[in-house]
This record gives sequence, structure tokens and C-alpha cells, in this order.
Amino acid sequence: MKHWLLLFALLVPLLAACGGAPTAPTTAPAASTGDTDAPATDDMDGVDRSQLADQLFLYIWSDYIDPQILEDFEAEYGVRVTVDLFDSNESMIPRIRAGNSGYDIVVPSDYAVQSMVLDGLLAPLDKSLLTNIGNLDPELMNLYFDPSNEHSIPYFWGTSGLAYNQKFFDTPPTSWSTIFEPAELEKISNRFTMLEDPREVPGAALIYKGHSVNTTDTAVLAEVQELLIAQKPFVASYDSSNVNFKLATEEVVLAHAWSGMAGQAMSGIDDKPGNPDVKFLIPDEGGIIWMDNLAVVFDSPNKYTAHVFMNYLLRPEVAAQNTDWVLYLTPNAPARELLSEDTLALYEAGLEPDETTMMRLQWIERNAQTDELFSDLWTRVTAQ
Repeated sequence: MKHWLLLFALLVPLLAACGGAPTAPTTAPAASTGDTDAPATDDMDGVDRSQLADQLFLYIWSDYIDPQILEDFEAEYGVRVTVDLFDSNESMIPRIRAGNSGYDIVVPSDYAVQSMVLDGLLAPLDKSLLTNIGNLDPELMNLYFDPSNEHSIPYFWGTSGLAYNQKFFDTPPTSWSTIFEPAELEKISNRFTMLEDPREVPGAALIYKGHSVNTTDTAVLAEVQELLIAQKPFVASYDSSNVNFKLATEEVVLAHAWSGMAGQAMSGIDDKPGNPDVKFLIPDEGGIIWMDNLAVVFDSPNKYTAHVFMNYLLRPEVAAQNTDWVLYLTPNAPARELLSEDTLALYEAGLEPDETTMMRLQWIERNAQTDELFSDLWTRVTAQ
């Protein structure tokens, strides 16, 4: 399957957002001090404790890192990691672009990395500090949005499709028509959610209509806009933060969702129980593939500490622990061998695409034209 991913990434440079999204960010944290960029290696693990900041500020999607890992990192290095959440790349990027955000590490999706590098919003990585980078699957490195991984490293990857509760469907909803055709919509009116995302939602509609998720054809986009406006009265909410819980509690019976979010609904997360009746699939017409990445904010005052934390996350045992909690797909090859049987069972149940499914997935791609077109489309849809 990995070889298909590499082939697909090289031949189809399209891109996706992702990853299990969140609540709106809180007030930006104040930047900490006491950090330098120059590493020293006078400690047995190569980390110079004297250069570590007291605090590190992480800007990430919701339900996207095991809280125990943050506690363990603080216990080992004495650095408290403060987490703030965003729910889309489009809401995160302006916060970073404004400068003085106070954040050190951010977790952008593939096309967002591409955009942020062009805008000078990400610091170049010092790979001499990322001694565990060799644990990352080479076939998931050097992808089109950051060809030499100069500004980012893979964190998790996954797909976007449909999560549904099998109790409420006689047969699995194998087509996007379930959420776009009026006759189908009436059956699930106000009992399904769409992601709150200006590329994912139009992307699903474009795939349903047989188009590229990156089309700039204004006639096609006008058709998609009409489809989404017609769909909107039936949608319970646009939600990229709490779909996992809504599916688990049966508040909704179907959701346009990221794969790991569906996994969290199936097995539970933190102290919230899961629902074994929740299933996930990529519709017949196809879906979106995406990768979320770890990157250092361009004006972070704590770049050395940020690298130490990223390197910590690359330890196989830490990456496996994180994956068992988050339930997205890990790019850490040795960690894959350490995953729990429960996680592997969820992968096999549909969270991990097989070779055939991989051929039906598209990456979301960005450029100035697509940014403007999809932003305007989404504004018109949500304004209705």
C-alpha cells in the first residue's frame, strides 16, 4: 500500500486538509524566553537542558495529541507544553501571518504547508536536531508540498469520507449521493454533519460530480455552489470539532468526516465511550487524502525547544502511544510495529485505505487562484 501512496503522491499532486479538527483558538499565549537556536550536545541524549525554554506553545487540531505525552515530555525535560486549538487551515494561517502569535509549533495540512512556506510563515528545520527523523517512512517524505521536508515533517495522514451508524441504514451509504441528492437528504434531514472546511466540503461535491477537487472552472464551481446551497437546509451543522462525539452518542447518524475522527467515534477517546455501530468508508466516487505536518512558526522564540519536542514525538514508542490515542495513520514506520491490536483492527476496518481505494483519492492543491475561488464559494454558501 505504501508503494501506491508514493506513486499516487508523485503522479497526482493534489492536496488535503485535515485532520480531526477543533474548537476556536483562545487568546494567543505570550511568547516565552530563554531559548536559543544553537544546539549543544553535552547531555547523554544530545539535548542541552540549559537551552530549553520553560514553556512551549503548540497550535493544533482538536483531539490530536495524547495529553499523557505532554505530561511525559514535561517530566523528562521540564518544559510545559501549552496547547491551543484551531478548526481549519483557513482560520489558522491568518493567525500566524499576523505575527507575534506566541506559538512555536503549528500543525498545518499539506496544501497549507505549501501556502505558508510561500508566505514565509514557517522556519526552516534544523535536521541535525531531529535525530529521530529516520523513523519516518521514506515513502511519506519529500511530497509535493514540501519536496525536501525543509519546513515540515509528517505528523499524521488520513482520508476524508463518510462515517455512519449502521443501525440507521439498511445498506451502507456507498455514494456521495446520500448527502447531495434531495430524495436521500430527506431521509437524514438534520441528522448529518458536514466538515466546516472551505476546501473539503466543495471537494466532496466536486468528487461526486466527477471533477478534480482543484478545478478552477467557474461553471463547475457555480454548479457546486448550487448543490451546496440546496443541501444546506438538511445539514444539522458544519462541524470539524465534535463529530466524533456526535456520532458516538447518535446525535447524528452520518457525517462527512476525517478517518481518524471516525475511529474516535468507534472506539471512544479520552473518557468518552465509543460506538461500535459507527463505520467509515470512502464513497464509490472517491475521496480526499491528506497529511498533517509538524512545523516551526517563523517567529517562534523557542526554536531549539520546538525541535526537541518534535524529535521526542518521533520516538517510535511515543509515536505509537500517540497513534493509539489519536487513531489516524502514523507515518512513523517503527511505531507501526508497536500499535495496539485495537488500533490495527480499526485500520483494517476501513481507516487505512487499501490499494484499490488509494486510486480513488485526490490531494487538495493550492495556489492563489484556488484560494480565492474556494474562499468566495464558501462565503456565498455559508451566507445563505
